[in-house]
Amino acid sequence: MPIQRRDFMKLLGVSLASLYLNRGCTLPIPAGCYAPMPLSTAPPSVPTASTARERLRLYWLRFDELAKRTLEDTDSTLQDELIAGHRAELDALAAQAEIAAPVADLVQEAYSAAVFHVWRSNVNITCYEPVIVDYAPTSANVLVEQSQVLNQLAAAGTIDPATLARAQAALEHDMAFYALTDEEVQSLYDELLNQRDPAGSIIPTFEELDLQLTPEAQAATQFIIELLTGK
Repeated sequence: MPIQRRDFMKLLGVSLASLYLNRGCTLPIPAGCYAPMPLSTAPPSVPTASTARERLRLYWLRFDELAKRTLEDTDSTLQDELIAGHRAELDALAAQAEIAAPVADLVQEAYSAAVFHVWRSNVNITCYEPVIVDYAPTSANVLVEQSQVLNQLAAAGTIDPATLARAQAALEHDMAFYALTDEEVQSLYDELLNQRDPAGSIIPTFEELDLQLTPEAQAATQFIIELLTGK
């Protein structure tokens, strides 16, 4: 039975953690290119976490903490804590009918990928082989970057319409990618590889992909924007 995309990500994370703890490099890891992520110079303002929505937002403000603790090699369990805590708060909002279950699942998958990306970008592992086409690292990085943009807008107290529009467009494209099934992602990769000529034509960038924005992806985008801007 094929492994689903979210299950593969979880298994890959466990495998990487095992290699990290044991410093073993016996097998190549099929992953995309990761580079250390720069930390923010100043943390955004954080509201008092008295509701599930406010507590959920706090999880989106902890990417820098994860990067720092990963670089310092002081905690290998924080990523699991973030993912589990985020899921619990999402479930609470779903129970209150503040978010539909399919949309919550999409938001959770995207957040989990972002957490993994931050960890993978800073963990001390170099023994892996990049694959020919893998948009997962770029997609996750888009989510992390746009979450930082939205947090900065919220901290500023005023929201620039042009900046918000760019963030929304980037997030919509990103969530459209996460809305793809595992079979659709594999089909996309196969199609791109089959279209390459023998000389090796350039694979389109993530931004150049033509992706359909589903209602769930659009709803997930709007939810993330409202969550991070405090609306």
